[in-house]
Amino acid sequence: MELCVVTDIFGQPLPGECISRHLPLVPEIRRFALNALCGRPDLTGEALHAHLFGAGGLERAVAALAEQVQAGGKGAACYGLGYSAGGTALWRAAAGGLPLAGLCCLSSTRLRNERAIMVPTHVFFGEDDPNMPPSDWLKTVPERCTVLRGVGHGYYLHAGDAQRETALRMVEEMERVSTGPVRQAAAVERPAAGSAD
Repeated sequence: MELCVVTDIFGQPLPGECISRHLPLVPEIRRFALNALCGRPDLTGEALHAHLFGAGGLERAVAALAEQVQAGGKGAACYGLGYSAGGTALWRAAAGGLPLAGLCCLSSTRLRNERAIMVPTHVFFGEDDPNMPPSDWLKTVPERCTVLRGVGHGYYLHAGDAQRETALRMVEEMERVSTGPVRQAAAVERPAAGSAD
């Protein structure tokens, strides 16, 4: 199963810091950067955030993401991993019909404005993230939710127990939605058009 990773507004995490490094090897990992997807590779950080959520950039990023994933021919054989705003882009692409096998969103606080989708979902938040969606959303919208103790919004950038727990639960999710266990294979990580690399 291919893994499609969408980074946060800072282009993070880098490939060597991605949660995917803790996963059993998957056949292919495609990385996408939000600034490239929305057509503004010059933006990063808060400027990119303002463009995404205030100037229609997220809609452009979602359309480009759906087009590029579908052009890869993987469709439902692709599992999504989104970091912060990258998770929101993947969620909206799935809501718009992108056939993902499943989706894990890490610290995607803007999901608080989204509705349930017809894709297996698992969201992860640090309990110290001040912008985590309210508990009623966490209980009713995603299929699964994990709140990690003692960490905040950027926990996914720091090696430690929270990263390992996230990876372990992702393996469980990927095995649950795939036709068999997530197998060890020769991994090929290649940047996609509009990628973070």
